[in-house]
Amino acid sequence: MIKINLLLVKKKPPKKVIDLQQQVILAFLILVIVLMGMGYYWMKQSERIARLEGEKAAAEKRIADQDNLLKEVKNVEEERKKVAEKIEIIEKLKKNQAGPVQLLDAVSTALPKGVNVGALLESGNKVNIEGEAFNNDEVVRFIDNLKASPLLTDVMLLETSETKREGIDIYKYKLQFVYKGQ
Repeated sequence: MIKINLLLVKKKPPKKVIDLQQQVILAFLILVIVLMGMGYYWMKQSERIARLEGEKAAAEKRIADQDNLLKEVKNVEEERKKVAEKIEIIEKLKKNQAGPVQLLDAVSTALPKGVNVGALLESGNKVNIEGEAFNNDEVVRFIDNLKASPLLTDVMLLETSETKREGIDIYKYKLQFVYKGQ
């Protein structure tokens, strides 16, 4: 015989997704979100690295340019020093040039007719002159003229001697003075 149960039986509702499946789906979604976040983070970091490398290259280029400018400035400074030294030498030569010219001018204006200068030696500010004259009075006049010059001091006759050349009496003289200059 067949038995039929007419009593209500409670059936469990069917589970669409079991708990384990829910956890797997949740984990998968979390994994996808984390991977997307990591991809976004990696992309931003790559952009930042590229930007920083560009800034580094630009900074290195500026440093190289500034090093070149620094070298040029050093070269210009060295050239400026050389030019300044040359200008100083030229100024010194101009200043010293006036001294010998003034000395020779003072001696030539003091030189009377009949007196010749054979040698003029300058050491420091002392000047020695050797020469010849036709008579002793011309040598004395030469010394007096030298003493009258404002550029010359301490004019002294060191030696005078008489000799004959081709039957003519000639007086050789040596004198010394101090050149003051200006």
